[in-house]
Amino acid sequence: MPVFFAADACNSGSLKDEKFMLKKIVIALSLCFASVAVQAQIEAQTQVQAQSKLIIPRAKTPPLLRDYVRGVPADAGFMINEFTQRSPSDGTPATQATTAYLSYDDTHFYAVFVAKDDPSLIRARIAKREDFEGDDFTVLELDTFHDKRRSFIFFVNPYGVQLDSRRTEGLDPDNNFDTQWESEGELTSDGYVTRFSIPLKSLRFKNADVQTWGVAVGRVISRLNEEAFWPPISKKIAGFVPQMASMTIPEKLSAGRNAQINPFVFLGNSRLLNTDDHSRPVWQQDNKVQAGLDAKWVLGDATAIDLTLKPDFSEVESDEPQIVVGKRYEVLFPEKRPFFLENASFFHTPNPLFFSRRISQPNAGLRVTGRAENWAYGGLLIDDQAAGEDQDAKKANAHIAMARVQNDVTHDLSLGVLATNRRVSGERTNWAERDSVLSFDGRYQLDENWIFQSQLARSQSQTKIDNRDQQQSGHLNYIEAKHQGKHLEFLAKYLDVSPNFATSLAFLPRTDIKQIQQEAKYVWHLDGYDHLQRIGAVITSEVARNQDGQLQDWLANAGMFADFSRNSWFELFARRGFENYAGRDYHKQGWMLDAGSSWWNWLTVFTQMGVIDSINYMPVSGVSTLMGKGRNVDLTVTFKPHAQWRLEEKVLWNDLRTPSNSKGETSLVYRNLMLRTKLSYQHNRFLGLRVIADYHMLDSNSRLSTLQSGKQLNTDFQMSYLLSPGTSIIAGYGNRQENLALIGNPTHLQRTEDLNLRTGRRVFIKLNYLYQL
Repeated sequence: MPVFFAADACNSGSLKDEKFMLKKIVIALSLCFASVAVQAQIEAQTQVQAQSKLIIPRAKTPPLLRDYVRGVPADAGFMINEFTQRSPSDGTPATQATTAYLSYDDTHFYAVFVAKDDPSLIRARIAKREDFEGDDFTVLELDTFHDKRRSFIFFVNPYGVQLDSRRTEGLDPDNNFDTQWESEGELTSDGYVTRFSIPLKSLRFKNADVQTWGVAVGRVISRLNEEAFWPPISKKIAGFVPQMASMTIPEKLSAGRNAQINPFVFLGNSRLLNTDDHSRPVWQQDNKVQAGLDAKWVLGDATAIDLTLKPDFSEVESDEPQIVVGKRYEVLFPEKRPFFLENASFFHTPNPLFFSRRISQPNAGLRVTGRAENWAYGGLLIDDQAAGEDQDAKKANAHIAMARVQNDVTHDLSLGVLATNRRVSGERTNWAERDSVLSFDGRYQLDENWIFQSQLARSQSQTKIDNRDQQQSGHLNYIEAKHQGKHLEFLAKYLDVSPNFATSLAFLPRTDIKQIQQEAKYVWHLDGYDHLQRIGAVITSEVARNQDGQLQDWLANAGMFADFSRNSWFELFARRGFENYAGRDYHKQGWMLDAGSSWWNWLTVFTQMGVIDSINYMPVSGVSTLMGKGRNVDLTVTFKPHAQWRLEEKVLWNDLRTPSNSKGETSLVYRNLMLRTKLSYQHNRFLGLRVIADYHMLDSNSRLSTLQSGKQLNTDFQMSYLLSPGTSIIAGYGNRQENLALIGNPTHLQRTEDLNLRTGRRVFIKLNYLYQL
């Protein structure tokens, strides 16, 4: 409201009703102060933005790392040296001096960082691409469309190891994003220097005579938990990209012809024992020779067309171990396949209605993604040759189509639409299934602190058998409110999913649900302490009912936390809950501890452990479901004795025991143990060796649980040379052993105590090379 209008309200004439007059005066004064505050805020933001605008100079020659190690050349580029902490002391100057230099030429955008520090305190390792967690590093972030919603992020550690990501406000950063660029790094007598060289072909930007981008440069000092940026990026304000500075490149840019092809060859031999039926074990031999091709063509510097034929979905890398025993709902295993990882963020929605791991064995695919003014768009066509079985238990195929459109109405408001369609058909011509989903979502940032998101989706499922059609419809409704401030953080979510909502392409572990989730956190920022940085309190709750309004479960956690320097923290929670399962009500209580530390450069420890009453979800027939005491431990210890060596030990353990009887005795329901040992040697940024040993032991009480006891040991040796995304050579050998023995005639399997039988062996080599056309 304008100030003069509020002033008129303040000076309004006399009224007979004094209460009404007083109320009006209070409202008018509030409007006066609010108007003044808004105008002051706008003026302050205008002043900051004016200070933050910069013009990037053209580089006469590409910057060289050695020139900045020895000193600073005369034409170094636009200099930035006023870095401000984002954490731990939001808004205060950075503790260590950092200078960034930005420039560009016809083909590249450049950034060089000169970071000052005591060399003995710098944390850095020689690692493969995207694997320097816990290191110090420098950051370059570019909002190339200046929409204050999306950005490209580039990271380089002191040895030049690179990582790239893509940010979309409202979603987690997409660390699966990969593109082509060069990086270098070198330790010096007073710190380190890093260089970024990013081809314009690897970016997407507007076709304009003058480029206006958003930019932020940053530095992370791991031992101090320090993140520092220019311009100041505050945690007091919701959103990262809107706080970036505006920069101008005063001429027209073009990536030129931008096309690439990426062929690959996979050669492998495997021999596996099929143990599904212990009475009839079968050896399976597979000699696999597969060749395929990925291709990309970029139109107008903003639209990418990707084609894949016989895509590279070989399982070179195994999933990280997770506890799935004792879980009622599906556990998320992230995507690892390159074709689906690239530009995956284009298809993200608040609730994931496209989960690419639902596609098992594609033969060909086509994807289009791009930007035009305030619009972002994407489309995908792909098949799946292993979509399950038809009514005659024969192999079924799926054809999948998807489209996503998003419009940034303003810097604060965005609206999006997602449509998916999956059609499955088998060898029977009179059988088919189809799932279609249409989703609308929006995101609105009310002010510096409040962000709201919502999603509405409708689905239609159709099954055709002979001449009969069966149809079902479903809905999904979602709303989220998030407050972010210096001291108070609050998150509230409401999710409503009907029982028949189509989930064949989505990751929705639960349907038939109306769920409310809330989390409130209050933080005290501490100054004057050597290592203690923050303390706080956290309360979380969630309540779920079915569509008929019947209570299904609730869970409440209350706890406290403390954050220390050197990436150390401690959290302790008391837990209470309720769950209705198999027609019975169960009340739960327990506790959880979460802690971690990288106090020393050579050692990192993370752990999560807890005890809570848990239900046996897989009882044997004739035995009623029971609730006992469930315990779990997740421990990761990483040793880094040398910049090139790393040893990681991971322990996952959980068990369930029956309640105590009259004598205080308990019985084991199950005990689950998973151990992973991973030894890595990185000769340089490109060539590395690693050995992984995965041990899994499940001890189940056959009188109480249908879980099958067993032991398994998988060992893998791998050598890789990764020059850049799309260009690599990987060779590996794998071995599997189980506590089984082949006995009798005809042969059958019998459980043993030790890992006596080798049940699998695999050797492979994979080559791919990226050609820029």
